[in-house]
Amino acid sequence: MDLARFDCHPDDGASQERCEARKCCWRLPMQQGNLTEKHRTNFQDISVPWCYYPSDFPTYSIVSNETTDFGQRIRIVKSQTTFMPNDILDLTVDLIYETQQRFRIRIYDSVNKRFEVPLNVPVVEKKADMTDYEVKVAQKPFAILVTRKSTGVTLFDSSLSPLIFADQFIQISTRLSSPLLYGFGEHTQPLLINITNEWKRLTFWTRDIGVRPDTNLYGVHPFHINLELNKTGQTNVHGQFILNANAMDVNLQPLPALTYITIGGIIDLYVFTGPTVQNVIQQYWDVIGKPLMPPYWTLGFHLCRWGYGTIENLTEVMQRMHDADFPVDIQWTDIDTMDSHLDFTYDNKTFHGLPELIRTMKAEGKHYVNIIDPGISSTQPPGTYPPYDEGLKQGIFITKYNSTEPIVGEVWPGPTVFPDFTNPKTVEWWTKLLGAYHEIIPVDGMWIDMNEPSNFVDGSHEGCTTNSLDNPPFTPHVYGGNITAKTLCTSAQQYLSSHYNLHSMYGYFEAKATNAALRTILKKRPFVLSRSTFAGSGHYTTHWSGDNAASFTDLYQSIPTILNYNIFGMTFCGAEICGFNGDTTEELCTKWMVLGAFYPFMRNHNAIGAKAQDPAVFSWEAQQIMKQALFMRYSLLPYWYTLFFKASTISTTVIEPLFFEYPNDENTYNIDRQFLVGPAILVSPNLVSNSSIVHAYVPQDVWYEFPSGIQITTVGQYVDFDTPIQKINVHIRGGFIIPMQIPGPNLVIGRGNPFVLLVALSQSGNASGSLFWDDGDSMGMLQVFISWTVKQYAVII
Repeated sequence: MDLARFDCHPDDGASQERCEARKCCWRLPMQQGNLTEKHRTNFQDISVPWCYYPSDFPTYSIVSNETTDFGQRIRIVKSQTTFMPNDILDLTVDLIYETQQRFRIRIYDSVNKRFEVPLNVPVVEKKADMTDYEVKVAQKPFAILVTRKSTGVTLFDSSLSPLIFADQFIQISTRLSSPLLYGFGEHTQPLLINITNEWKRLTFWTRDIGVRPDTNLYGVHPFHINLELNKTGQTNVHGQFILNANAMDVNLQPLPALTYITIGGIIDLYVFTGPTVQNVIQQYWDVIGKPLMPPYWTLGFHLCRWGYGTIENLTEVMQRMHDADFPVDIQWTDIDTMDSHLDFTYDNKTFHGLPELIRTMKAEGKHYVNIIDPGISSTQPPGTYPPYDEGLKQGIFITKYNSTEPIVGEVWPGPTVFPDFTNPKTVEWWTKLLGAYHEIIPVDGMWIDMNEPSNFVDGSHEGCTTNSLDNPPFTPHVYGGNITAKTLCTSAQQYLSSHYNLHSMYGYFEAKATNAALRTILKKRPFVLSRSTFAGSGHYTTHWSGDNAASFTDLYQSIPTILNYNIFGMTFCGAEICGFNGDTTEELCTKWMVLGAFYPFMRNHNAIGAKAQDPAVFSWEAQQIMKQALFMRYSLLPYWYTLFFKASTISTTVIEPLFFEYPNDENTYNIDRQFLVGPAILVSPNLVSNSSIVHAYVPQDVWYEFPSGIQITTVGQYVDFDTPIQKINVHIRGGFIIPMQIPGPNLVIGRGNPFVLLVALSQSGNASGSLFWDDGDSMGMLQVFISWTVKQYAVII
């Protein structure tokens, strides 16, 4: 059967001769349906493989299996090498029964130590007494089968394709429970990854590239959720996370099945049994770390652009926003404020008086955030640029292969070197520099950009080596064709390992260092915004979706992106409102500001050379619509803040797809043009140009229109809402109490305003809710958490 073919030539250039030299089968697909006839133009899409593994392909068998305190330790060997060089013939498999709902598989070289991801994951030494899963092991060929005890549904099954474990090519496959698959970031794609009738490839390797479909982007999150459909009508959910930081392809096929292919490290794979989707997310976050709790002021409206150019232009924008009566809680600036694009500087000619302007803003209850890039200029006159001079003296820059000399690339200031944030000395150097900068420019948070790391040349100014670290025998299908494209040579050396192993974690370690530095400097809860992320980054930083475009396509794509980042543990996230690249239009920007009012992180930001898009430049009519959206957001911020507290403590998402709350309703499985804020607020935005109708699904439940309070009578089906541009489709779910507050001019001034409770009764007349409240940014202040319950109109506090 074609659907059961597993690709034996995942690299390019397959031919019958090459295929058979790998001892694999070569045959054209027998099925002549749309799988093979569909014309494929996207380089990430793959069709039915012509070269595939035979059933007798050489693989491993068990030679020993011992019981341990954590579960089982198995030794597997094989006698024949396969088609990739440096095949490892002797492996150890640890089956770790970590908790009742969490199972871990580790496969590694029995003899030689290999790179393992330096993430602080829980170490379990004692087997869980009771588990929701059952594990079986096949001896020859070696395979692992994990099933759910209650239903017998397969959660992991590696028997479909041979395990391959070479030095720079590791492959393991598993059957999926259904084609209903979610996650796998960072990619621009719909929420539901369609493998019902498609073969697809997703690549993982952090890359500075504008938002585009099915391309490896700024972050790496190799985690997915899989729905299990069974005859009981009860939909269970499980998840998988492969803890691997090396360049990776994940091949998906409509069997349904997937294949992990990575070029380094070990196999370190978690299975989370749920059984609800929120259970799976909690189990995943228990491994990678819970999301940070953002400072309260960061929930307001953020305004930025690349290209203010001068302080006069910046103050003109600030004044017109003030005159138009728009709240701006956080004003940002981009790289044009720097002196010659040098980190830790500002241009005191074009931005003269910037420190004084910031202090004035802060006195008015507003906040300021600036950008910083990791590339440190290496061409300034000796003794004139302390970041380079001191960093060189301390030896904290990433070095060339087999050398103590820093590797030199190029970013905005010209030739640059790159701090190695895995080195403890670098964290001290970074903290000292940020502290000195803060004394001049009193920032309230830091925006760390270009940290994939981005490089305007491939590898370095001197090129890269010819060794296998820069030229591996197999290269995943990264954008640009090679793993050194627009980044550093992967042979470059860092404190913990080679850049080959650590590349995709560069932004993670920079965010961790920046978070620690701000804690030291500000003595408050830190705010960091990072473009590049890895699994667990949400514990240290927030994220935005990067360089999108001013288009209705990007307006829509922002929703599944934000939904996915909530799944990945980065609950405080957003997209550039009105678009970053290109000129927006009044209709697009108005609809985007309405949608953006329900992003966790709300920032309007655009690129140099584009027309201004701050709300005050548009017509009076458009401004009133934007203000209405902002007023709605600000009035609901106590509810939002409580959601973030719950995310940081009990691991619940802030933004949810509808199927999270309605897992047994198949209509919700592919909805990504609507979303929920927490479990109680349904948002159905207008995402189409020149349209005043929103075709939205209303789940079977009690729903009230917000703010009118009118109950929706048509539920459990799609409804065409009349949605002229001035209307916002927001509905409150019955059974919930929403804490609200009357907004002030900004969040600092408005913190003392009265609260309001919005009570939305269920069909039975009940409702419940809660409020978390503290001083907004301290790390250890007295906190208040209040819960309410309404039972047949009696309020219980």
